[in-house]
Amino acid sequence: QPVRLDLRPSRLSSVVSEPGANNTMRSIVLALAMFAAGAAAFQRGALPAGRPVLAASSRRARAAPAVTMATAERVNYYNTLSQAQKLDQLARCRFMDRGEFADGISALDGKKVVIVGCGAQGLNQGLNMRDSGCDVSYALRQSAIDAKRQSYLNAQENGFEVGTYEDLIPGADVVLNLTPDKQHTSVVSAIMPLMKKGATLAYSHGFNIVEEGMQVREDLTVIMVAPKCPGTEVREEYKRGFGVPTLIAVHPVNDPKGEGLAQAKAYAAATGGDRAGVLESSFVAEVKSDLMGEQTILCGMLQTGAVLNFDKMVAKGIDPGYASKLIQFGWETITEALKHGGITGMMDRLDNPSKIKAFDLSEELKEIMRPLYKKHQDDIITGHFSSTMMADWDNDDENLLKWRAETAETNFEKEPAGDVDIPEQEYFDNAVLMVAMVKAGVELAFEAMVDVGMKPESAYYESLHETPLIANTIARKKLFEMNSVISDTAEYGCYLYDQACKPLLGDFMSKIDVDVIGTKYNADGYNGVDNRQLNAVNEAIRSHPVEVVGKKLRGYMTAMEKISVGGQ
Repeated sequence: QPVRLDLRPSRLSSVVSEPGANNTMRSIVLALAMFAAGAAAFQRGALPAGRPVLAASSRRARAAPAVTMATAERVNYYNTLSQAQKLDQLARCRFMDRGEFADGISALDGKKVVIVGCGAQGLNQGLNMRDSGCDVSYALRQSAIDAKRQSYLNAQENGFEVGTYEDLIPGADVVLNLTPDKQHTSVVSAIMPLMKKGATLAYSHGFNIVEEGMQVREDLTVIMVAPKCPGTEVREEYKRGFGVPTLIAVHPVNDPKGEGLAQAKAYAAATGGDRAGVLESSFVAEVKSDLMGEQTILCGMLQTGAVLNFDKMVAKGIDPGYASKLIQFGWETITEALKHGGITGMMDRLDNPSKIKAFDLSEELKEIMRPLYKKHQDDIITGHFSSTMMADWDNDDENLLKWRAETAETNFEKEPAGDVDIPEQEYFDNAVLMVAMVKAGVELAFEAMVDVGMKPESAYYESLHETPLIANTIARKKLFEMNSVISDTAEYGCYLYDQACKPLLGDFMSKIDVDVIGTKYNADGYNGVDNRQLNAVNEAIRSHPVEVVGKKLRGYMTAMEKISVGGQ
């Protein structure tokens, strides 16, 4: 008698989640799901004839093989919501009181936490959670274990229990999916049939839920704990007895027992996030703000500015080694002031004539770039960006790899930093244009996010707060390091921005001279300015909404450690 099977992952998972299901049954069901996904994709033309459903990831060699799953079934979750629901989810943002974390990690006491993926976020979050008293182990693909890939070595060399999905997932109370965005669908489709009834699935980025529309089994709780910095800083701040600002959320479709928020709070406490400030947000708000920040000011503006400023300096006769060092370590030094004092603190590092010049340049840049920022935000909100990027995933990352190769061939990337001493203040005095670009990019990104309904707190963390952390990666190994540390999703968005912004700034850069990039603007040292003009500039800087909310939020981060500046 023929039997009709519902082969969607969320439905197949319910079949094998009962106690009587064994590993053989789970393997058969997963194989059926993969076959059905591949067949659906082939029928719509997403997979060419002869292309296997199992394909090697085109990400760097360290990436695990990915499964091309159900491209035909991708349904943008945000676009299924009513307008009222969209506005509600975008506006979810509540700064939580420290007292709300008085229970610490109690919601995770006695629970087995299994982390899938052991890269920068996976390893460092796991180390923090173990030090906080959680029972942590790592589930990896059998192939990663057999080949002793870096993910396996990261976990094994730090003394964690390591096993396959089949070994560890069935016994897990909480499963943290900390794999790259591109692998989320294949990973979640593989682990969901193995998860026991009533378990919790956690993310640190909501792209899979919001943009790919992953359907998670109804009995599973789905939460998100998103530290607002790279994984290495998550660990370093924890070791200092502090932490990094963190967003937490519960997926409203998957909170069957009403325990999601308590578990998310405990997870944030275990990683140290409660010590630096936690925002109760939503999957939607986190994804839409995160994509906007990383594409524009966090990565795109820094890359575009690096390439354009280097080429301008060299064309005007500045020594290439000096120009390279001024930019490579300049972003970090300039944004160190931004980190502690906001745009006000950064601009106050300039003398009065230079501050007014930087302000004027930033206003001109904002006028030129505002339509580009609006387009990026519109494409993110509608899902156009995600669908375009996922189409590139399905095309073996053709555009991503092409743009990555082009970035490696830029003059800035190829020119090593010169063996020349640059005092800290010189990074400000000789790079007024770089200061202006940071100011313009932060304000435009913040404004674009708030304009579509995101709360200022969310917009601040995804614009001003993270900029110094990304700038620090450029100081290590230039744009290569930045684009290696950030996700494929961020890298793709960065290149999109760069492709559009460089020609947009063509006329502007043609009028730029070395007085604002490469040499000191106020070369004669005369500090006289019109007092009324200076007062107006100071008021405009300090009254911008990103400064108003930033002053409040930075109050929770007074223990932030000073980043080294100028490569020292």
